[in-house]
Order: sequence, then structure tokens, then C-alpha cells
Amino acid sequence: MTYIKAMYTKHIKSNRLYFASKLLLTLFFSITIVLDRKLVFNGDIFSKVTESYFVKFKLQDILFFFLIWIIAFVITTIIEKCIDRLENTIYTKKQGNQERKSIKPFFGIFTILILFWLPYILSYFPGGLYVDTLNSVWQFLGFSPYQNHHPLLYTIMLRFCFKITMEVQSAMEIFTVLQVIMMALIISGFIYWLYRKNIRFVYIALATLFFGAFNLIPLYVVSIWKDLPFCLALLLFTLLIAETVYQKGKILENKKIILIYAMFLFLINFLRNNGIYITFVFTLVIFLAYRKSVKIKWLMVVSIVTIAISVFTLGFVFEQLNLNVEGTKTYSVPLQQVGYVIATEGKLTDEQINFFNEICPIEIMKEYYRPMIVDTLKSPPEFDDILLEEKQTEFLKIWFEMFLQNPGPYVEAYLFNTLGFWDVNKSHMTAYINPEQWVLPPGLEDLIEQTDYIEKLTNISIRDVITPTEAISSAIFMFILLFSMIMTIYKKRYKNLLIYIPALLTWATIMIATPLAFSLRYVYILVLMVPFSFLIPFLKTKEEEKLYMIGESTQNSQTGHMKRLKLQRVSDIFI
Repeated sequence: MTYIKAMYTKHIKSNRLYFASKLLLTLFFSITIVLDRKLVFNGDIFSKVTESYFVKFKLQDILFFFLIWIIAFVITTIIEKCIDRLENTIYTKKQGNQERKSIKPFFGIFTILILFWLPYILSYFPGGLYVDTLNSVWQFLGFSPYQNHHPLLYTIMLRFCFKITMEVQSAMEIFTVLQVIMMALIISGFIYWLYRKNIRFVYIALATLFFGAFNLIPLYVVSIWKDLPFCLALLLFTLLIAETVYQKGKILENKKIILIYAMFLFLINFLRNNGIYITFVFTLVIFLAYRKSVKIKWLMVVSIVTIAISVFTLGFVFEQLNLNVEGTKTYSVPLQQVGYVIATEGKLTDEQINFFNEICPIEIMKEYYRPMIVDTLKSPPEFDDILLEEKQTEFLKIWFEMFLQNPGPYVEAYLFNTLGFWDVNKSHMTAYINPEQWVLPPGLEDLIEQTDYIEKLTNISIRDVITPTEAISSAIFMFILLFSMIMTIYKKRYKNLLIYIPALLTWATIMIATPLAFSLRYVYILVLMVPFSFLIPFLKTKEEEKLYMIGESTQNSQTGHMKRLKLQRVSDIFI
């Protein structure tokens, strides 16, 4: 026992950062499980505070927390031993360190993905049109003014297809075909990158199987929604970061790479309204990571200029062109918190009550407040979005004052408002990729006609088989990412942590400003990262891979030499 304790103490001292990370992650996971146990949710995102609520904590909840934490900690410790065993199974044991260069696997992967996706494509062609997408369609058809509430760049992409045919049905068919090809190309490129880095065939096959067969991939392929282009751009950007880590930052000195980096910043900024925060924070991180080892001056100059132009365009220019919608979506979480205090009759001063009565009568706010969604709070005609926008400084001041008066209710409101992003047991079909979300408003049902070609050709429909019946929690994919990160820390490949940051920042920005408790589409990049998350802890730099290959070559040579010596000794006996 003393020996084991001594060995474990030595292990902690050798990697304190990993031990702290493991401790924090297992504690965080255990807290979410306990909170899930204390939360009553009736399954309706429009439920009132009397229908979805937290019950009081008891002594047994503390005991349950420690039990879950011990189990999580032990399982993580066991897995880290498995990680050690997996270390030597990731890369091929080939001579030298040359990357594979055959282009044939890329086309093979592309073809396999299309074949996997065909049942979905043929069952729902040309795919599903969502209400959000319909707003973009109305803009380029001239029925509503152009706005950046739904990214203008995405509207322009849809409009490009409409310019080709001038008919909504045909335009959506063209867009879906282009989307299928683009997604297949990008995912094939990602898997091909792994192939080029000498990852073993079994992992290439598993990654291909995941992207081909996991229904959240082909369902997005046939969904005409703004989130997919953003997440694909983010995936390509992540792949560029992975290549940067592989080459120890040297490619950041290449002018072509700098332009490509800037292009990804532009796409991320203009394809999602929270993209600007992701690119700004990541550019700061990449500077801190490579400022001493790489000539990073021009990358920073181009990045800062790109971000500045993006901020200026999205802010001042779009404001002058009336492309920005006036409203309070940015304040979704603060609004939900003050709404929760009002709905549960928390502590409020007369000054605070008078302020909110100007925005919307308190009694109406009580009636319309729902813990899981902010839109209902802003839906009554009495709610003055514009006035709240004008008084945003005073609102934030009062919001902070109310936090000091009601810290507990603020935490509860936040947990409700972000529920699907931290609770692995809570999910909802609202804003989830599935055909039930493709129902258009009354009178517009024929705007796009879906054709089930499989049923048309065989008289048998497989829609019931491929349509999801239960949603998967976004938090599951988040914990996969976080667990992979601590395994990367365990392997002491700290620069590999850069590869996670774009996806992690996406989740973080949603946790700060989500308007809805359940929406996997906001963090869909976490789904696309699953195969990568498994491999990132093992990814070596170019120099490490070279040493690994040389080591394997030497080991194989020594093994062969020993076998020859044994054979020689055997032959000496008989001769």
C-alpha cells in the first residue's frame, strides 16, 4: 500500500497540470450529474417556473456527489492506462517518416461517404427548409429587407443558386447538391489528412464510418440551415491549426498560409454572429503560443486587419445600411436571469421595478417568462426591445445590482437557460436536426416539394428508419472534447490543445449568450470533432513522428538481427 501511494505521489508530481485538470473535469461532471438529479423538467421548453424547477438539496445529495466523483475519477485513471497502451497503435510502422502521398484514398473516402448518405438524400431530396432559412429566402425574393440577423453571407449563398434558376424549388435542389459535394469534400479532406499523417487504416476506417453512418451527419447534409457552412469553415480552420501544430508553427511564416488563415477568419466572422469572438480570442492564443518560436509578425498584422475590417463591417457599415436588427438577443442570459427573479418574486427595489415597468409591465413579464427560452419573454407587444437597447447601460447596471440581491436565483436561471449544453441527460427535439422541424408555415407547404425517390422506385419508404426519435444531448459531445483535452495534457502534448480551441470557444460563446436551452446546431462543431478528439492526444509533430518512425525501424532491425542470431545458433548445433 505504501509503495502504491509513493508511486502515485510521484505520478502527481511529474504531471501536476494533468492531475489538476482531471480533478476539475471529474468534479465538474459530478456536479452536473447531481444538478440533473435535483432538476425537475417536464419535457416542455415552454414550461413555466412552477413546472420546471430545482428541488432542495439534502445530505444524501452530497454523498451521491462524492460517489459519482470517485467513480468518475477511477474510470478516468483506468482510461489513462488504456491511453498508454493505445499510444503505439495509432501510427503505421513503416520505414522512414515520409507522408503517404497517394490521392486515391481521398476519392475512395469521398465515394464511400456519398454512398452512406444516399439513403438520406434520396429519401428527402432536396432536403428540409427551416423557418430561419425561409427568412433568408424572403430577403433575396424581395419580400423582406436584407438583414444580418441570419448571416447575410449565407443569404448571398442561397441567392447565388436562385440566380441560376429563378425558381425556389430548383434553387434549393442546386444548393443541396452543392452542399452535399462540399461537405463530402471537406470531411474527405479531413480524413485524408489523417491518412497523410500515417494514421493506421483501422482509425481511418472508423472515422469514415462515423461520418458516413452516424445520423447527425447525413441529416445535416440534407438540411438547408445556416449552421452547417459555419461549422464546416470551423472544421477546416481546425485542420489548419492541426497542420500548424504538426509543423511546430513554421507554416505560419508562409504568406499563402497567412492568406488562408485570414480567409477562414473572414468566413467564421460572417457566417455566425458569435464568430468574431472566436477568431479574436483564438488569434490572441495563437500569438501567445508561437510568439517566441516563429516569426509571427505578418500573421498577426493580417489577422488584426481582418478582424478589424470584420468588426467595422458588421458594426458600423451594417448599421448604416440598416442590416442589423435592433433588439436584445445579445442579452439573452441576463434577460432570463432578471426574468427568473421577477417570475419567482425575488428581491427587487422600487427603482428596479420602475425600470422594468418601462420596458414591459412586471405582471406581463411574470406571465410570459419561461426558464428555457428567452423569445417568449420578448414576445408580448408591450415588451419594448428598442427602449431596452437604448437603456442597455442602465439595464446592465440593474442586472448586476439584482445579482448581488439574488445570487441563487441567478445561478438557477443560468442553469435552466443553458441546460442542454451542460447536462448529458437532458435533450430536446426543438432546433434539433430532424424532418419534424421541416414543417413550413401554413400556406407555404408547397414552397419546396420533397420527393422520396426510394419509395418512388421500390414502393418502400425508409424514412421511419432513418428519422431520429430521440435527441442526443449537446453536453455529451462537449464532455468528449473536454475528456480528450485532459488526455492530451496527460500525454504532455500541450501544443495539441490549440486544436480544440475553436470548438471549445464555440461552446463557450453559446454558454454566455444562448437564447435557447436546447439547440445542438449551435455547437454542431463538437459533433464533427468526435473522431478528431479521439486522435488529438496521440498526434505527433513532424519531428516526433520522424523519431518515432526511426525508433520503430531500429527496433524492427534489432528484432530481425536477434532472430537471425537465434537461427545461426540453432544451425550451429546441427552442423
